[in-house]
Amino acid sequence: MYDGELFTHNQSSKNLIIVRSAAGLLNLSVNNDKNLTQAWFNTTSNTKILIHFIDCISSHLQQVEYSLFKSGTHIAICSKLTVEDELLLIEYGFNAALPSNESSYNLLKKLTNVIEGNLCFSNEAFSRFILSTNRAPLKKERLSLISSTTRKEQEVINLVCNGMSNEQVANKLHVSINTIKMHLQNIYKKAHINNRGQLLLTYGQGYLN
Repeated sequence: MYDGELFTHNQSSKNLIIVRSAAGLLNLSVNNDKNLTQAWFNTTSNTKILIHFIDCISSHLQQVEYSLFKSGTHIAICSKLTVEDELLLIEYGFNAALPSNESSYNLLKKLTNVIEGNLCFSNEAFSRFILSTNRAPLKKERLSLISSTTRKEQEVINLVCNGMSNEQVANKLHVSINTIKMHLQNIYKKAHINNRGQLLLTYGQGYLN
């Protein structure tokens, strides 16, 4: 289904069973390299996902190399997960979080969502994060993005920031999903951001309305 690799910090037998099961269903490969950082930055896969199995979030964040968050997708599977934990994970750069007792179906669903560029956290965590954050982008940023993007890219930004998935945008604009993904990659590069979640958080809904 997807071209990519799954990575994990903690390669215990239990965790590897979870990772390999998800990878098999999504047609992803599992990278078992013991040197995680080197493997992470050397992979040529279009999609790379690091699954963090976390017992203590504060301790894990102190141990993990922050440079890893400059690229790829990060999912936290936590033995204990509160809204405050989710807020910390959002700020740190995670794309999704779920408790370790979550069903395999929900894990697969969230993996699919983040691969498509979405953030997956509880509604309460999203609400609190948005209310506590000044979401209004600088006028300079808006003007810079508008001036550097094509009209078609601006259409894509507008539709994405109003909640449409890649498939919905493609249907709306009568193009393929791959074309939308290409537009989004160009937009991310021009906006100096890494993913759909950052686009939503930076420019908000109705950006070009």
